[in-house]
Amino acid sequence: MTYILGQGINMAVDVNGKKVVVGSKVKVLYINPRITEFLPEEEVSDINSMLHDILDVYEVSDNFVKVEKVWGRGEGRTESHRLTLSSGEIELVGS
Repeated sequence: MTYILGQGINMAVDVNGKKVVVGSKVKVLYINPRITEFLPEEEVSDINSMLHDILDVYEVSDNFVKVEKVWGRGEGRTESHRLTLSSGEIELVGS
């Protein structure tokens, strides 16, 4: 947790040092290839498609942000992947 002016506030910063909070829109700049090392090819493809996407931050904790992408698989089915990203892996594009 990051503390600002004596108040406990969960926050993170992006690659440029800009404040990122829940609800911010961030561009995914980097995905560590180790996270896909042992996954099936379809999941690797899905996760890699998140690179350079603009996604909403749904959680911020200890200077990391969490983002999610959902794919429609037809017939009402969906799949999703979530990533936990650090400051150097994201760029703030909107709040």
